[in-house]
Amino acid sequence: GDETTQIGRSRVRSFSLEGQTLGKYRVLEPLGRGGMARVYRAYHPQLDRYVAIKVMRADLMLDDATTESESWTSRFRREAQAVARLRHPHIVQVFDFDVDDGVYFMVMELLEGDTLKARLNQCRLRNECIKPGEAVRIVQDVLDGLSYAHAAGVLHRDIKPGNIMLTRSGQAVITDFGIAQIVGGTRHTLSGALMGTLN
Repeated sequence: GDETTQIGRSRVRSFSLEGQTLGKYRVLEPLGRGGMARVYRAYHPQLDRYVAIKVMRADLMLDDATTESESWTSRFRREAQAVARLRHPHIVQVFDFDVDDGVYFMVMELLEGDTLKARLNQCRLRNECIKPGEAVRIVQDVLDGLSYAHAAGVLHRDIKPGNIMLTRSGQAVITDFGIAQIVGGTRHTLSGALMGTLN
């Protein structure tokens, strides 16, 4: 069926939200996309603040809604609240989450830098390796963030180089907390099935 009739306006089907408004945020340009969501640079005019907006894939919501006893909206709200409570220098800060005409999105701090995946690809192309000291620092940052999140009862479920940002100041910051759980729901956790992606 036509997902726009069930999810919202044709902007969902067109995939690009550039120039449109989601809640209080003006969507500026795409930053990237993954298997579960698309990320955009956006602007909050009242706060004069640039943010990153992660928009969940509409087709995943439709597929999941037919098989889950818990509604997509309830799971999205619960997981987003849990992630938004995390405050740690090595975990991306979630500012807001909302639904606008059927479009589910999270608002996060905008990190300047690149992913560990991109950095590893650059090294590979240059036939280089990340220096041991830097590699140790990245691993320590990630473990520090994960330890904090686990103590707060939040699991990531999809740790991979593409979900680790390297800021310009050299810090490693974990992104995408809770996304796999929101999409996967409780059935995967209970059955012990593999969550996240292989990368």
